[in-house]
Amino acid sequence: MKVEMFGLSLPEVKPGDDLARILVDSCVKEAGGIRDGDILVVTSKIVSKAHGLLIKVGEVKPGVKALKIAKKTGMDPKMVQAVLDNSDEILFAVPFMKLVEKGLINIECVAQDKERAYQAVRKIPCLLIVRRGGQIYSDAGLDFSNHPEGIASIPPEDPDEYAKELREEIRGITGKEVAVIISDTEVAPFVGSLDLARGASGIEVVSRKFGELDRYGKPKFGGVDHVANELACASALLMGQTSEGIPAVLIRGLKYVKSEEGISSYSLSSKTVRAIIKEIIKQTIRITGIKSILRLMFSLTI
Repeated sequence: MKVEMFGLSLPEVKPGDDLARILVDSCVKEAGGIRDGDILVVTSKIVSKAHGLLIKVGEVKPGVKALKIAKKTGMDPKMVQAVLDNSDEILFAVPFMKLVEKGLINIECVAQDKERAYQAVRKIPCLLIVRRGGQIYSDAGLDFSNHPEGIASIPPEDPDEYAKELREEIRGITGKEVAVIISDTEVAPFVGSLDLARGASGIEVVSRKFGELDRYGKPKFGGVDHVANELACASALLMGQTSEGIPAVLIRGLKYVKSEEGISSYSLSSKTVRAIIKEIIKQTIRITGIKSILRLMFSLTI
């Protein structure tokens, strides 16, 4: 199997632009056009730009709750309010600056310019991890990079629907059947970042091979690849995170299962997540005893 990836350089996308047409034109230039079975991975940011999902944070008026959170975290109250306005609930807070100051995160090992790195940390001393539309985001997915100062893009509220709309528009222009994935960069646990699939259309998001026989005829515990996330991560290698100017990638040659499902097809409700955590804790207590849980809880409080 041969798989090709083409980074798509696009002009600056503005509110009201025909994103489908822009992508098609770039595919003609970079990959000789669009073919049936191609996959387009597009950043959430350019989707937000095209649809005018932008805010001027300086014009946001913080409420009482935002002011309280800002005082406790060192965050800009207007930024906190913007996060609250674009999320369903705050799950937890990551005191990033404090982790750096305590030496728990070595920011210098992932930065080429130490001073610029510390400037970035001081600007965002804390990350608010929130639930938004059935998915988890840091700072509600607000994105300030590659925008004018004070402007942030807001992620599409229903990324699957936006992916479907973009796919249909591309089909209308080209007559070709493609899959579309909307990706977004998110903080990875402990170090770095990963690009995740936030929306999808035209592709089976998760492979359904749990229990399939391996080469020795045994049912496999696993085989459930998150195909959409893997494609988002692969595309990020071409997109980059700073000034590369490649907000979309065309993937060609990959065999995949076509589907009308989306990322939301696999979202878990808060009630389900709580029930899963409860069962994990109960089983852990049965195996290691309640003292292990108490020790863990105590270690988190000191």
